[in-house]
Amino acid sequence: MTSLTDYETDLINKFSDINEKNYQTNILSMIRLWKIKKNSHYDYLVGNEALNWKRLAVQILNNINIKEKLLIEIYQWLSIPEIYSGMSEFEFRYLMGYEKYNSYLSYFYGVLIERSILCCVERENYKKRISNGKSTVNVLNVSYEHIYGYSFLHLYEEYCKKSSVSNEKQYEYDDENFTYYCFKKRIEDSEPAKLASDTKKGTIFLQELMRSEEKRLALSNIENFISAPCKCALDKFVLIKLVLCITEEVKLAFISTALFI
Repeated sequence: MTSLTDYETDLINKFSDINEKNYQTNILSMIRLWKIKKNSHYDYLVGNEALNWKRLAVQILNNINIKEKLLIEIYQWLSIPEIYSGMSEFEFRYLMGYEKYNSYLSYFYGVLIERSILCCVERENYKKRISNGKSTVNVLNVSYEHIYGYSFLHLYEEYCKKSSVSNEKQYEYDDENFTYYCFKKRIEDSEPAKLASDTKKGTIFLQELMRSEEKRLALSNIENFISAPCKCALDKFVLIKLVLCITEEVKLAFISTALFI
């Protein structure tokens, strides 16, 4: 369990009576009311502004005693590969609140769509090089240069220097911060036409993967992913499945692009 303030403890206690009918409402309500202090570090707040709400939800759940069957159902809901997690946009925005909702959109476009752009461009470069009989060793740098105008190493070293982050030990939220840094750099440096084109490309790519994941989830049993002591293994589960809301194909693509370290 994570260390909580008195306010956070009281908030969790207020909504801790979670059941099959109210868990979505209760979890999103806690997120809406969760206090985020300025100039403080939170691993669920990328770039100090983009909210990874599923990581926050996981931290909240780690502090609530929930029966295994219900917990599995909640994680299954968190793994739904949809921008609004199976809800309408209105309902999702209402429950999460205007401020947290906008912060989440920053995460969606700044991390998920940005990663999708990279995966899409990298896949295109792999196909081109393979069809032309060329080596695929340098595809990562070629893809970064195509999108950002700089190699992966250049951008990563620049990010580490500006953010005072060590490049020796990395966590998923560090990686998300790097992705968000690249997103903001692309916004600043790209021509409007290229910016729109790349964003559209990433959005279409992510939509295709979401449809693929929906089909996979329909055929698989969530219990294959979560064991009885799932709270202990939750961080790993979140990093790979819940936080990203994407398929195994994307996870492998991210690994190939050195985004997961």
